Amino acid sequence: MTGNPGFRAWTAKAVEHRVLEAAETLMLCPRANGPRQFGSSMPEPLRDQRDAYAAQTVRYRRRPDAAAIDRMEECWDWINALADEQDRQLLYDWAKTKCARGRSLKGLAKRRECNGRTLRRAITRICLAVANDLNKAHKPNLGTEAVAENVGGTEPKSVEHCAPYWRAPDAKAGIDPSLSKTRLL
Repeated sequence: MTGNPGFRAWTAKAVEHRVLEAAETLMLCPRANGPRQFGSSMPEPLRDQRDAYAAQTVRYRRRPDAAAIDRMEECWDWINALADEQDRQLLYDWAKTKCARGRSLKGLAKRRECNGRTLRRAITRICLAVANDLNKAHKPNLGTEAVAENVGGTEPKSVEHCAPYWRAPDAKAGIDPSLSKTRLL
């Protein structure tokens, strides 16, 4: 991917992080319980004045933002594009187990009749296949993590090292500095 200097290739770890973010976003989305969800439209009657104010604890529901929902849908499209149904199901189960409370990867490995290391290798293999498909399709890895300028102690690239493919070698500046008296801002 040397053609575009801003292109970051997908890795198996980047795909894993995106799958986990998608599972967390799905868990934050409200669930529809059908007609039972709404219950009675009548408010509860107040039997005593003590029930009127601050009788119940305050509930806060965290909701995902729109960008997280878009990334989740994009991630599910990647997973659904996998050819093997068992790989898709394993990746969904792994993400759900990893994000849910009270579940362990050891339990998932036991249900799949393998050990933890085999499960880890299978997840890495599936995520690597997804990353390879994304890299072949030249999908950019925009990521949600912060990008450091100096990674691994390398010096930042200067302007001379960037590819000037968009201009001719004998190109001149668009503004002539000798005509500064006639220009107005």
